[in-house]
Amino acid sequence: MARPLTGIRVLEVGQYIAAPYCAMVLADQGAEVIKVERVGVGDPRRHYDPLYVKDGRTTSGGFIGYNRNKKSVTLNLAESEGVQLFRDLADTADVIIENLHPGAMKKYGIAYDDLRTSNPGLIYCAISGYGRMDTHAGPYTDLRAFDATVQAMSGFASVVGQPGGEPTLGSAAMADIYTGVFGALAIGFALVGRATSGHGTFIDQAMYDTMVSLVERPLLLHALTGYVPKPGVDLYSPLGIIGAKDGAVSVVIPTDAMWQRFCAAIGRDDLVTDPRLATTLQRAQRFHDLIKVEAEQWTMQRTRDEVVAHFAAQGLPAGSIQTIDEVDDAEHAAAREIFFELQDPAAGPVRSVRTPLLWSDYDAARQDPPPSLGEHSDEVFLQLPGRTPAELAELRARGII
Repeated sequence: MARPLTGIRVLEVGQYIAAPYCAMVLADQGAEVIKVERVGVGDPRRHYDPLYVKDGRTTSGGFIGYNRNKKSVTLNLAESEGVQLFRDLADTADVIIENLHPGAMKKYGIAYDDLRTSNPGLIYCAISGYGRMDTHAGPYTDLRAFDATVQAMSGFASVVGQPGGEPTLGSAAMADIYTGVFGALAIGFALVGRATSGHGTFIDQAMYDTMVSLVERPLLLHALTGYVPKPGVDLYSPLGIIGAKDGAVSVVIPTDAMWQRFCAAIGRDDLVTDPRLATTLQRAQRFHDLIKVEAEQWTMQRTRDEVVAHFAAQGLPAGSIQTIDEVDDAEHAAAREIFFELQDPAAGPVRSVRTPLLWSDYDAARQDPPPSLGEHSDEVFLQLPGRTPAELAELRARGII
């Protein structure tokens, strides 16, 4: 059975990670994604190291991960003819995704309000650091945003890290990736809504909103108690990292019953009646300076796998802290078919990570490599009414496409 978004056309005016990842999620589900890029330059991530060159084709390691299963066209939006080509293309689209600096699309005359008159069913997802809607503008609206800066401004960095340590940034482009995921989710909702209403919509997808939503627990704790959470401390339940002979494991002890089983598992039944650890709140507060210290008397004599297996046998949640190379070789990852080899013309076979969705009945996702810059310009533009090869050649010579 065809993928669920087969027949949906998406224009991506995206750069870096958030919008490209959002569009790639849709492409993996069958949507036709056309990436609209700047003539001669393209997405800045095309130029990130490492670069691979073969037979005149260049692929960037920084571009591969977020741009599979797409087509690429180039347009000079500073020229009226480039703008008109974009408008004509937008009339054929179901969805537009963009993450240019706020105001850029409006400057070119191709913002949502400019396009919806001729395409009332258009779903337009604007991804930005701090939001686009004038009705919800704040003091951060015009700030330039990257993943790390939004992690900081949202409070996320202030609660990540080890107790007593410095605020810590997540290194996996969390703000970009999660914003892309929420953008794809919103587009899916909008497509369902359009099926009944016939109307499109404007989606204001802010990285800031995304990351604030991820610190809901610390924010709720602050609202209820006035406490300002610090790095690595969770006052809802005792949790943290405990050392083992060959690394470390993560444990969570959310209930009184699990606390009793945990104490038995490490041979310390006496801790159950320790007045310093009588409540979940007390155990959360004393996890790092007391529970961890006592537990490591037992865990440091055993490997991670031994600790996890022992805890699992007692019905306790625990997980080995896996390094990236261990995840890459993990038997479970192989069973889940998380990785696949993307055959790139320049880089060769590239071990890639699938979108984390498995379907029981749909066809397998395509595995097309990222496009070269402007690879599909002729194919896409010649589908527009009245466009000819001679005209496109002339526009290319003048730097319009």
